[in-house]
Amino acid sequence: MVFLVLFASLVQDLPEGPGKKEVLAICRDCHDLDTVTSENRTRDGWKKTIAKMGERGAEGTDEQFDAVIAYLTKSFGRINVNAATAAEIVAGLDFSAKEAEAIVVYRDKNGVYKDWQDLKKVEGLDAARVEARKNHIAVK
Repeated sequence: MVFLVLFASLVQDLPEGPGKKEVLAICRDCHDLDTVTSENRTRDGWKKTIAKMGERGAEGTDEQFDAVIAYLTKSFGRINVNAATAAEIVAGLDFSAKEAEAIVVYRDKNGVYKDWQDLKKVEGLDAARVEARKNHIAVK
């Protein structure tokens, strides 16, 4: 009964989006919501974590694991703006394609970002939108 209550809470508390179903199917038997949401990893970090879970017996197809990685990165992860493509920035930080391209162009022209605040220097980015995403921006 306790498991069913925890599971119901997990289903309600996870944000909607592609991959949620896979997270619930693959991760719910071993992890609670706090474990999943507190990690705040980059995409590469989630890939490594999911690979370890697979080695420990988590069952799923490659497509399901890819969906879990994408969902966790978007919902609870961090995007390394010094390594991400424009498409990854759009998917993970919810910037527009034009804004993401400006981030990449600025990085290519001026070098790596030293901290999330450097993104405020990118022409066309709203400083308030950058600030709102700061907990999801990584520079390493």
